[in-house]
This record gives sequence, C-alpha cells and structure tokens, in this order.
Amino acid sequence: MGESCVTIASRTNEKARLALSSFVHALAELEAYAIARIVLKDSKDPQLILLSPSIEPDLECLIDVPLPFAEDIRLYRFPPLDRIITMSGQTLTKHRNLPTDDLTHAMSAYVDAMDLSSFGKDDEGKLTEYMMIEDTYSPVLHRINQAIRRRAVQPNEPVQPPANILIKYSHPPDELIKAGQKQLKTLIDVADIKKVPPKAKGRRARDAIKPLSGLNVDALLSRENRSEIETANAIPEYKQALTLADSLPAIESASQQMGNIIRSLIEHSVGDSGHGQAMANLACMREELTDLEMPELYNSFMTRLKEEILEGKLGGDRREMWWEIKKGKLGLVDKIRCEVSEVTEEEAQEFYNVNKDIPVHWT
Repeated sequence: MGESCVTIASRTNEKARLALSSFVHALAELEAYAIARIVLKDSKDPQLILLSPSIEPDLECLIDVPLPFAEDIRLYRFPPLDRIITMSGQTLTKHRNLPTDDLTHAMSAYVDAMDLSSFGKDDEGKLTEYMMIEDTYSPVLHRINQAIRRRAVQPNEPVQPPANILIKYSHPPDELIKAGQKQLKTLIDVADIKKVPPKAKGRRARDAIKPLSGLNVDALLSRENRSEIETANAIPEYKQALTLADSLPAIESASQQMGNIIRSLIEHSVGDSGHGQAMANLACMREELTDLEMPELYNSFMTRLKEEILEGKLGGDRREMWWEIKKGKLGLVDKIRCEVSEVTEEEAQEFYNVNKDIPVHWT
C-alpha cells in the first residue's frame, strides 16, 4: 500500500549505531519482524510500519513497509473463468467466451515449451533456471551511470554500447523460441487466430446517417455524378463527389478541385469579400478528409496554401486570410483529431506561427 524505506543510524552517533545494530541482530537471530509507529513530520498522522532486519557486510539497517488498515482492504467480485452464470441462474460450461478443452491443452503445452525454470545450465552442465533474480540488473540505472562516467572521462567521445550482461535478458533466447514453434503453431490453429486486414483508406470513420424511413434519398433525388465542381455550389458538390468516389484517385481529384476553388476565392477576393466562402470550403474539406481518414491530403494542401499566402502568390498581400485560418483553427490535422495522422499536436500548433507580422483587427 506504500513505498518501502530504510532506517539507519547516524554515522557520527556511536551509541545509536550500537543500539540499532543490537536490535537488527536480535530480530535476525529470532527470525522475527517488529511493528512500530512512525510520525514522519510534525502535524502528520502516525503510521504503523513493519520492520524487517537487513544485514550486509557494510550496512545494517531496518527495512520498513507501511501496514494496511481495514479501510485499505478492497473487495472485488469477479465472474468465474471456467463457467458462465446467466441472469436466470443457469450455469454454462460451453460458450464462445469460454476456452475449449483443445485450446486449454494447446495453451498449456505452449507454456511448458517456453518454461525458463530449467532452460539454463550451471557450471557443471546441469539444468537450472535460465534467469536468476540475482543475475538480473536494471539496464536503465547502469546505462545512466555508464553515460555519466564516459562523459566525465571522455567528454567528446560517444557513449559505448551497454554490456552484454545488461541486455542479455531483454529478449528471449532464440533456442527457446525455436523449441516452442510447434506448440505455437498448434495454438494458433486451435484458437483460429487470423491476421486483421489493414484499415482501408477512403472509408468514413463514422457511419452515415440513415433516414428513419429507410428510403434511398440519393436515388429519389436522382443525383448525377458530376466530374467538375463548380465554385458557386462547391460544398454540396464536393461532398457528393466524395460519396460517389470509388477509388483513391477520385478522392484526390475532388480534393484538388476544391483546393483550386479555395485558391481562386482568395486570389480574386476584393479585400476580404471572398474570405468567408473560402473559409467555409476549407472547413468542409478538412472535415470530409478527416472523416475519410485521409488527413495527409488536407495537410499537404494546407502546407502549400500557407506558403502561397505568406509569399503573396494569391493576388498580393493576403496575410489577413492566414490570421482568419488561425482564428478558425483550420490548420493541420493532428493525431488528436485523427489517429492516422503523422502530425503531432505540437507540430500542429507550431504550424500557425509565421515569421512575418499578421494584421490583427480589434473590435
């Protein structure tokens, strides 16, 4: 229920060191533990701790751990693993969520084949445990100490690779893996494990809303398959093109047309007269490509659009349009918005920054 601590005597207090040493040896000889009360600081509640003696060649101490109280006990009830009890009280021993006898035997055989308790050999060649607790070390602590020592002695030299003894147990031995291949194949066959197919791009992340009547609205309206998207009706025609698209090139073509429309609106805008429609088209493009889990198309377009706006390639100084994009949070699609995106949240925030000043209008 808490962390373990070590209690030692002050090195300058011989009387305390002798008293603590006597107490530690007494507990060790009696093979007993002690229960004590400790108050760590003023005005703090006391704790009950269990004291365990520890005697090393250069250190004698007491290892203490906090004892739990009745209030610390948590009672959890879990359903049994070998049967299912229905709401009516019926007990089922065969169910799709319960392992079959063949699966249980296959798993047991695989576990036995991967046993480490007798995989190693001692100095006399006898079978013994492969990974003894006293022979395992923390690679992190030793690696940090190695890096500090290397930098102190050779500050300009790279840190040497870690010792083999530190990374020996980071991976299972190849011989053990090869020995369990037969049992593993049997387990895969019995469990009927199949590879999950990769997620196809161009599919909606959420299901399309179906009318309560169950009628095919698209068929009733007899929508035609438009190949060109018009500026005056860009948003509905763009959504229609994505809905009817049956391949990735079709989605890319529709998105390219929408991108050209957005550029044209910005370039031929008189003042900010076309910014509102361009922002609406941009928001639609961002949402649709995110739902299709193709954020790379939008991010690529937005990167080029930012360069064109800040470099004055869209009809002169259009930096105010970039300020509106930043205000509307229509920048890059990050991993928080779409998990398949390769843009991190920090990169998406950094994308809004520019080297040039952006005009700001106060209202």
